[in-house]
Amino acid sequence: MKRIKFFLGSLAVVAMLATVACNKDEETTPQPEPEVKDGSVIINELMSKDSLGLVYVDVQGDEADWCELYNPGDKDIDIAGYFIGDDGESTAVDKRYEIPSGSATATTIPSKGYLMLVWGAADANGDDMEGIHNDTLFIASGLKNSKDVAIAIWDASGKLVDESGDFSEGGPLGEDGLAKGKSLGRKSDGDSEWIVFDVPTPGAKNQ
Repeated sequence: MKRIKFFLGSLAVVAMLATVACNKDEETTPQPEPEVKDGSVIINELMSKDSLGLVYVDVQGDEADWCELYNPGDKDIDIAGYFIGDDGESTAVDKRYEIPSGSATATTIPSKGYLMLVWGAADANGDDMEGIHNDTLFIASGLKNSKDVAIAIWDASGKLVDESGDFSEGGPLGEDGLAKGKSLGRKSDGDSEWIVFDVPTPGAKNQ
């Protein structure tokens, strides 16, 4: 009987030592660091009726519409070759505008920074401005509450990257859509919630 007790006691000691050794190994084994993901392009704010001329006033004296892109990542992102449209995700492929190359300043979103796109400006002849002019990216069509819905952006492969909130007439913002002089933006940079700003913040933090 004594031998059995001694044997069982020895097993208990061995099990305890093994447990301590395992715990020690777990404590000293370095854990893998979390993966750092590259940033993505975020449509952060837009204005379809900029009566304040906050971003661009064309030679005709008309204020242009605009949208702000944001890059939350640690690396700059060049969107040359991406596509953008004003009918949201439903924008027909042939209606998507391909963002041109030629000026990294006009198409690169810096890390934790912003890039402004001008919509619907006219040149001296009254023609729609399109492409890159003076390191600024112009989209030919304006943003109209009466016919447009939301801004969407796709990468060079055609994969949807992001979509803005709905600013259209009869949409979530009401019968008239986004009001004149106000912007629609994410509650804070990159936030999932969209709100109307009485004081737009193009090229700066949403707050």
